[in-house]
Amino acid sequence: MKAYFPSNLPNRGLALLKKFQKLKLMVAGDLVVDEAIYGDTERISREAPVLILRYTHTQLTPGGAANAANNAADLGAKVYPLGVVGDDEQGEKLLHYFKTKKIDTSAVLTVKNRFTVVKCRIMAGAHHTAKQQVIRIDKIEDKEVSKSVEAKLISRVAALAPQMDGLLISDYQLGVLTEALRRSLLSAFAGKVITVDSRYNLNEYRGVSLITPNVSEAGPAAGFEVKDDESLLRAGQILRQKLGSHVLITKGPHGMSLFDRQGPISHLPVHGIDQPVDPTGAGDTVAATTTLSLAAGADLILAASLATVAAGLVVAKRGTATTNPDEISKALKICDFKIK
Repeated sequence: MKAYFPSNLPNRGLALLKKFQKLKLMVAGDLVVDEAIYGDTERISREAPVLILRYTHTQLTPGGAANAANNAADLGAKVYPLGVVGDDEQGEKLLHYFKTKKIDTSAVLTVKNRFTVVKCRIMAGAHHTAKQQVIRIDKIEDKEVSKSVEAKLISRVAALAPQMDGLLISDYQLGVLTEALRRSLLSAFAGKVITVDSRYNLNEYRGVSLITPNVSEAGPAAGFEVKDDESLLRAGQILRQKLGSHVLITKGPHGMSLFDRQGPISHLPVHGIDQPVDPTGAGDTVAATTTLSLAAGADLILAASLATVAAGLVVAKRGTATTNPDEISKALKICDFKIK
């Protein structure tokens, strides 16, 4: 499939970025903490064929919907995450992080008898080398929130939605986005930009503006495995027709495919390095950038193209990362884009 960027992307992208700081965006969904524990390799254990690491430090960053919110904030928008954290140290640290970034936390509830979802990556390597992930441990809380918590979240939606320019839903099926809360969100934001990034529940979001699955998510939602270009095209067309939404399928080092619900199909090349340093969280960058672009009045192809550039910058960094208008502007000015 031939992939091209739209004409005059640098100038149009630069103008679009300037509009982000005027936008208010709600990011609703499953808030996660990404924890990275770093250690220097010392030797092989006598107890088992495993590495012994000398601990150096721990790094906590937002993950899941929290990473999508963090991306939108670093892109310049005023962000309002909606979700829950546990009454624990990780939840407290995530709220503190949000506050240091001036991210509004009025719609984030601290829930007793529930722990914050944590994805812990053990990062190992020699003292003077880049650390590599050797194992991941997930602390998962996926039971649905109680009816009382659900009611409080719905109340926050009703209070905040009129002020918002758009909505990004980040659904990892971890118990926050109940059927009632989904209905409330879709009703409250009717007529505004709604983007959905959902690992398992895409078919629950009919009629939204845009869905942003990756290849492994698009196939099951369409009812089959995506194995090649032909099956990917079929999956995108089926999802577009079934959900009545624009579809942006991210393909890692192969770029993205965009299915306009009005008919056109476009393929965007990868931007920057085609062998990413770390793809963690890049899907959140794509979802946040496209949502803000559409809310700022961009057409679909421009929004997806700017997201491709943003994602290319993020995957060149280690760990769960973000980018910002300065980095994107520089990339737009210096890169030689393949223009159609």
